[in-house]
Order: sequence, then C-alpha cells, then structure tokens
Amino acid sequence: MIHSLIISLGLGPVQAASVSVAEAGHAFNPSWSPDGQWLAFEVNKYEGAVSLYVVRVRGGAASGTPQKVEVPGSTSSFSTGSSMAAAPTWHPQGMMIFEGSNAGGTNRLYYWMPGGQKASELLDVGQVSGDLSWPAISPDGKSIAFVSDQTGNGDLYSWDRSTNKVAAIIESPFSIMAPRFSVDGASMAYSRKNSGGEDLFVWKDGGNTPRIGGNGDQTRPAWHADAVVFFSNERGEDHWDIGLSRAPGDKSTLAKDVRLPLRATPALSPDGNWVAHGHNDPEKAGNITLVNLGSGSAVDITTGMVAAGEPALVSADGRIFLAFTALPADDATWRQLQVIDVTNQIP
Repeated sequence: MIHSLIISLGLGPVQAASVSVAEAGHAFNPSWSPDGQWLAFEVNKYEGAVSLYVVRVRGGAASGTPQKVEVPGSTSSFSTGSSMAAAPTWHPQGMMIFEGSNAGGTNRLYYWMPGGQKASELLDVGQVSGDLSWPAISPDGKSIAFVSDQTGNGDLYSWDRSTNKVAAIIESPFSIMAPRFSVDGASMAYSRKNSGGEDLFVWKDGGNTPRIGGNGDQTRPAWHADAVVFFSNERGEDHWDIGLSRAPGDKSTLAKDVRLPLRATPALSPDGNWVAHGHNDPEKAGNITLVNLGSGSAVDITTGMVAAGEPALVSADGRIFLAFTALPADDATWRQLQVIDVTNQIP
C-alpha cells in the first residue's frame, strides 16, 4: 500500500512516499540496492517472527506492492513457531543476502534476486555449520564475510564466490559482530565483546589492530575512506553517539543522543561524506539530521512525523534519496517506511 504525504525540508514542502504492508508490525531497517531501484525492509511485531519485504522504487516513489521474501520451508505445514528473515544487505550485482530461520531453528544465510520467489540458502551445513549472522559483502562482490558460532563463539569467516570455499578469518574467544569491508576491500572493521562491552578492531593482511575501546559499546562500524564511523554509548546505556576514528586510538564525536537503529550501521551518504541519524530528544524526534564528516556542519530534515529514525541513503538517477521509518502520528500503531528526495538538502 502506498500513500503520499508532505514533509517540510526547510526549502519548501516535498512529496514523500509512505510504504506499508498488510501485515501488522513496525517497519525497520531499510536497505537500498546499489542502484537505488529496490528497497528492502523488515516488519517486526515483537512476537518472535520477523518478516522481510522488498519494494521496487522508481524516481523515489515506491512502485507496486511490496513482495514478502520467505525462507524455504517457512510456510510449510510441518513448521511450527515463528520464522525470521532480517538484516538484508545487497551484492553489487543486485542479489540480496539476509539472515533467516524457520520456526525458531538455526539462523542461516540466504540469497534472493529481485523479481524472484522464495530465497535459497547461500551456504550449506557441510561448508560451515552453526548459526550464521552479520553478512558483509566486499566492494567487488567476490567475497562475503559473516559470523558463525560453530565453535561456540562468534568467529569471523569468509566465502569466496569463485571457488565456493569457506575459510576462517578470525577465531576469537569473544563474540565478533558487524564486520564491514573497507572501501578498497583490503580491510575489515568489526566489533568484539570485551568485559561486557564491545570494542572495535580492524583486520588487514591477517592481522588485527585494536581501533577504539573504552566504556560501554563501540559498535557497528562503517567506513568513510580510511576512517571508521560507529555507534558508541560510552556516556551511558541510554546515550548513543556517532563517533569517527581516523586512526587507532583516535576518536571524535559527530552527533550525540542519536536514535539507535535496530540493526543497521551508521547511514552514510553515497559519497561517504555525510552521516544521517534520528534523535532521542523528544523535541527533535521528528527530524532526520545529516552531519558532514569533514566540517561537522548539519542539515535538519523536518519530517512532521514521530520518532523518525532508521535512515538509509542512496544515489539513483542523479538524485539522492532518503528512506527512514517513523510513526505517522502520536496515536499511530505501527512505524511505517518513508522515502523522500533530499538531493537539494545536501550542499
């Protein structure tokens, strides 16, 4: 279902598309395909099941009815309990990879092509067993990194598409999460549990370098050139900030008291120079703010909605589009997915 609403962007009202589905639940975690033609998002009712939908987007407007992407066996008469399909990420050639499980079973990785029907399992248990999570795709699409608990911990593995071989990259006594390839594909940033919190590390050429530690969690890294952008709650559990690290031990704060996405890494603009975020402050909760990673200057996008967050940016057809989720009004039941054109808002 597609609705239209008006969002104030400071330079005048702009048409926005609201995307909803018949299934009850909150929309979360929008993820654009690299060409900006497809937008994946989760629907979560907080009752154990998580659904994954993909909608076609043309010129910044949703086209057609969102398609539900199902894990094989999730609708079988033999299945019981809840299924899960979540954490979508996109291959440069247009394939979507995500986490999924049937009826509370083992969490595995699946792939799906736009326009297809059911998804297929990416790796079988003979290649790597256990729960698989946190898929990350190299910029050239040749390697896919992920986390497996087959040894009892969260170790980091990679799959080579050309050879179909799986190899352990990092075997760790502590759980590894949220790996992300650098822009050139030569390094990976990731977070690792440490004394109840999370610290950031960078892997390169078989070696691991501590990047940022400290109080609380330093988590979910993304890359801006050679710098790492991440979430941090070192000021307290209820205070999430966006940090920037240009070298080991170096850290600056880009934004404070941001609305933490359910799963996503910091939302960078297509050129990598801006990061978008929502706000925990009730007075700013209707805004999505873009912060320049170089100058620190900020642009506020006033949505007119409630609890705006989960931003994702993409470049398509010479324009820049922002997807985010929000409650349409104070008395709304579910968060909905929104898409707007922010080309003229980014200097």
